[in-house]
Amino acid sequence: MSSLLESIEKEAKRRAYAAMIRCLQSYQGQVEEAVDEFHHGSHSFYRANDEYVPHWQGESRGAYELIYGDLRQIEARIDTTADELLHEISREIARIQRKIEELQ
Repeated sequence: MSSLLESIEKEAKRRAYAAMIRCLQSYQGQVEEAVDEFHHGSHSFYRANDEYVPHWQGESRGAYELIYGDLRQIEARIDTTADELLHEISREIARIQRKIEELQ
């Protein structure tokens, strides 16, 4: 009877861990999708930049250059943060996977 109870408890834990992994994988996909969306938008901005900005002068050009520089910095921070976040999610998935394997 005790081994049956242990078996049921282990299976419940495995299922809970598997659910955690699915949630983390979903979150990982959402992060990747958000970063891709941001890059799509910034690339559209850069294409417009290449086409129109060379003709701008004066204050509007100066103000635009500040925005352009800010966007480049933000893009670098987003990439770094996203890489760190995705790495941590992967580590957590691996840690939970090891727990599942320990229950075998």
